Amino acid sequence: MIIDVTGTILTPGNHGKDCLGNGEHFDEDGDPYDLCCDECDYMMCCFCDNWEEKCKKCQKAECPRNSKNQD
Repeated sequence: MIIDVTGTILTPGNHGKDCLGNGEHFDEDGDPYDLCCDECDYMMCCFCDNWEEKCKKCQKAECPRNSKNQD
């Protein structure tokens, strides 16, 4: 898993829509997760138009979108 310094689990790709660190998701207490995009090492994965194709080729073992982590 990719975890931000705030402890937020990050999911790069998909234009950041399903990443907890995109500033649009809330925890179980109703508090928003911190916006983590500026510090994220994988931010470019979220802004890539052909992210799905690039994810298929990515070898980053820690990424939750890595096909080896989809079991």
